[in-house]
Amino acid sequence: MLDRDSWASTDTAFTWTWDGCGGRGRHTRAKMRLGKFMADLRERNGMSRARAAQELKTAESSMSRYESGNVLPVWSTVRTLLDLYEAAAKERKIASDLWDNANDEPPSIRLPISTPKAFRRLVNAEREAPLQRHIELSIVPGLLQTESYARALMDAGRSLEPPELKIDNVVSTPIARQQRLVGADPLNLHVLMDEAAIVREVGGADVMREQLAYLLVASGRKTITLQIIPFGAGAYGSMSGSCVIVDYPQEDETPGVYLEYPAGGAWVDNAEDVARFTTMFDEVAKQALTPVKSNDLIHKRIKALENP
Repeated sequence: MLDRDSWASTDTAFTWTWDGCGGRGRHTRAKMRLGKFMADLRERNGMSRARAAQELKTAESSMSRYESGNVLPVWSTVRTLLDLYEAAAKERKIASDLWDNANDEPPSIRLPISTPKAFRRLVNAEREAPLQRHIELSIVPGLLQTESYARALMDAGRSLEPPELKIDNVVSTPIARQQRLVGADPLNLHVLMDEAAIVREVGGADVMREQLAYLLVASGRKTITLQIIPFGAGAYGSMSGSCVIVDYPQEDETPGVYLEYPAGGAWVDNAEDVARFTTMFDEVAKQALTPVKSNDLIHKRIKALENP
């Protein structure tokens, strides 16, 4: 996690999304779950927030931030509150697990100041969400891009970015996001990718071969499912733009959908709209090749690049 000194950046075209602990940070779902659990214990015990704050010798506003998930209290504070609320052993274990989850969040990612708010929401959401589903029309999604491929895309789209933006720093964004795919609790990723994305030579034959080879490696992980939508499938939903569905297991946490378009994007979290995109994804998945046949197609494309 970043400390306060990490806020300072010599590149004015970038900003940090900072997430601290021990009384500092930003609102996250993991902190929110802990805060709600502690608030439920307090209310069950018939204690007001003001009284709890008084016993804790802190401001009521601090208690509000703890319970809303805006701030993660240090563990000693949580332990004191558990004593105050006369929590049972099972409840203490639940609180301990919730606190560990809130404290063990992935580091924040450095994003350009010009990054659209909707994309920022996507990046922040994928730090905590267990599942993402993508439909990609023309390029490999950022979570599966090689550095050379990402650099070639940025070079090609340079006219859409501020002139002072450093490409090396922008390329680091998708690479940093890929850390979410590894570790003890990796993101589950399901990608439906149009065949056009593996046919178009982004960066030239060498770059494309490397990218396709990486797709084969990535698709071998248990947490990653890759399906190619073949040209022969004809028309399918979402052909007007790529989309990302971010899912959460908790029933009280609304999934979100990121819709991508040139130089921007939109975030949708209306339950009915999200349900429509989810249904569409399932329908497109039926039109796509199986993971095994998708890998076969990628292998054929690699051979075609090796023998033009």
